[in-house]
Amino acid sequence: MKRLPRLLLSGGLAVALASCTTALPAAAAAPVPPGVRGLDVSSHQPGVSWPAVYRDGARFAYVKATESTTYRNPRYAEQYQGARQAGLIRGAYHFALPHKSGGAAQADYFFRNGGGWTSDGWTLPGVLDIEFNPYQSSNGLDICYGLSPARMVSWIRDFSDRYLALAGRRPAVYTNTYWWQTCTGGSAAFGDHPLWLARYASAVGALPAGWTTHAIWQHADSGVFPGDQNVFNGTYEQLKLLAAGRSAAAPVKAPVNVPVDASPKVSVKAPARKPTRAATRVSSLNAGPEPAGKGRKLTVSGTLRLATGTRRAVAGQRVLIRFRPRGSTVWRTAGTAVTASGGTFRRTFRAAGDGTWQAVYNGDALRLAARSGSDYVDVRTGRWW
Repeated sequence: MKRLPRLLLSGGLAVALASCTTALPAAAAAPVPPGVRGLDVSSHQPGVSWPAVYRDGARFAYVKATESTTYRNPRYAEQYQGARQAGLIRGAYHFALPHKSGGAAQADYFFRNGGGWTSDGWTLPGVLDIEFNPYQSSNGLDICYGLSPARMVSWIRDFSDRYLALAGRRPAVYTNTYWWQTCTGGSAAFGDHPLWLARYASAVGALPAGWTTHAIWQHADSGVFPGDQNVFNGTYEQLKLLAAGRSAAAPVKAPVNVPVDASPKVSVKAPARKPTRAATRVSSLNAGPEPAGKGRKLTVSGTLRLATGTRRAVAGQRVLIRFRPRGSTVWRTAGTAVTASGGTFRRTFRAAGDGTWQAVYNGDALRLAARSGSDYVDVRTGRWW
């Protein structure tokens, strides 16, 4: 992460920091908050001894992969792979420069250069690091990169939607409460994204608008581990569930006793807790007619239900309709639909070319995410119908 103004990270309203030249006193060392301990690193932390990091108690790590669409961390591979080989759950983050290019373009760059995700239980969701403009002296822009709150929210949504289309899940968001309230106007539109909060203080404090809990707290910029010091707001088992895309973080009320062992091969176990959100299923997906005439109507439909118990219909939920052109490996979001009282959804498009259709439900506070199977449609030209 870039170094954020310390008083802002401590919760102070220190807008004048940009012109302040007086050195700030070092903050007193604070006790490590409860939770599973972790760290984040970039090229500024060369030669990390990952086995030593594991022995010292870290169980997860985030590694900077990219910045804007022009920078790739030259140490990314060694750091990312080193963390995994030492037994840490790890993920990648992207430092956003929203004045440089669009959100979708930066999501593409991030995904192609280390920001992918897999549900193996060892890969944390990619992170959008969106925070204070660290280049104000060179680009002459304010802390919000010269974007209005509306434009900033639109940029973040474009990044998130594109990452979802590429990776199959929403990114986590790294930010600071003061920056978020100022630069997004206090947008509450991203509460379904895991929150990684930066605040160097003895308590988490007020959260950005839209979130009722945080997943990760970056509580110090130095400590026992290289780089920034973090804690996951839950048990080790819940951290694994977050990595697998099966659960959001739950708050903890007492320190988590994660075993510290010299051998990274030792399995770390914590009391298992069942996910609090209900599993869902997107079924009966159909894209048609098939074949479809180029330029003519093509309708995608399906049903969203609970996956267990009564399997009742889930109404009033937004479903993303995704399309992958023939010969491509990239999904794009073609549109959205809202489920009716019977859990059914339907959206009509103009057929443009051959390809595969899929529906994705991102979940909410009560229900887990799910995706449908796929349906390939052959699109033809000429009067064959």
